[in-house]
Amino acid sequence: MILVTPCRSAADRTLFELIPEMLHGSDAAFVPPVPGSIAKFLKPDSLFNRQDGSITGFIARRDGKPVGRIAAIQNRSHNAYWNDRVGFFGFFACENNVETAQALFAHVEETLAKLECDSVRGPYNPSINEECGLLTEGHHEPPSISMPWNPPYYPALMESVSQEIVRNLFGFHLPLHIGIPSRIEKMAGRIRERSKNVNIRSFDMKRLDEELRLAHRLYNVTLDRNWGFVPISLDDLLASADDLKAFADPDFLVFAEVDGEAVGFMLTLPNFNELLMRTKRIPRWLRLPAILWLMKTYKIQTVRQVILGVAPEHRDTGLVGLLCHDMVRRTQKTAHSAELSWIEANNATVIKLIKLMGATHSKSYAIYEKPITRVA
Repeated sequence: MILVTPCRSAADRTLFELIPEMLHGSDAAFVPPVPGSIAKFLKPDSLFNRQDGSITGFIARRDGKPVGRIAAIQNRSHNAYWNDRVGFFGFFACENNVETAQALFAHVEETLAKLECDSVRGPYNPSINEECGLLTEGHHEPPSISMPWNPPYYPALMESVSQEIVRNLFGFHLPLHIGIPSRIEKMAGRIRERSKNVNIRSFDMKRLDEELRLAHRLYNVTLDRNWGFVPISLDDLLASADDLKAFADPDFLVFAEVDGEAVGFMLTLPNFNELLMRTKRIPRWLRLPAILWLMKTYKIQTVRQVILGVAPEHRDTGLVGLLCHDMVRRTQKTAHSAELSWIEANNATVIKLIKLMGATHSKSYAIYEKPITRVA
């Protein structure tokens, strides 16, 4: 028998975080989270709950044994921006059992219907500005930092609850040791020659607060054409920066300037998941000390290009290609490969460019949605 209950206590939140590892921890591609990094979203006073909406976590048990989890998410910021009544699901993890998946989604749909939502979309963990999507291709490889992973049977569970794909996202693998193709080198050279007013510079860590405010403005200006885009708040950006500053490389955080004005930026991160993979066999209560030790002793060898944005009036000037060229030049000094993710499957311009650079399609993700009947 399946019993689904909401998360109400700190112990529930901890169990909610642990369930994916209980189900999939033996899979070679599974990466455990930083302890506490998932449970914090469910706290009543979390930044998301204070600022954007609400997250209600649910745990499924079969004969008392945890076998799944899911969260019903109300994102008022999204609905205000898009004038929508969309509800969201996230943090989905489930045994390979249709009955369990259906029980979890039934609770999500009931919760969101009471909040007057017309549909349920996801997975968002908990928003599009963080980890999102369900992995549909590339399950044999561990995920890169802030990207989702799940076993191959999850898409079938989505079908069993009548969720349909509304957006496809791609990830690309770019080997860095092969260098920059001559065609890209020539293109970058031509752009620099005709655009002598263009400058690409690293974040100035001595002016970090000012630089983060600049990144905040550019994020909301340059990424607004992305499907489902929701402006990120400065508080959210600062919270993310706090999480990243311990391992982010300032040389991988860059602005593109034209005549001294910042018109684009790029964020590339060392793949912190390499460290987390090495904590799988360490008891959870010892993982934080182990992570701190690994941060001092282990050299991360891969990176993920997370954000690449250029202001609309400069998108046809070659700045995107120049930033990609710069990313390879900077990261190949310390990393052997990069993941470029995620990229919307219909973004033909960027996909053509990164394929010219030598990148190959390695992973696919899907966003799902289903109409729900509102409670009268």
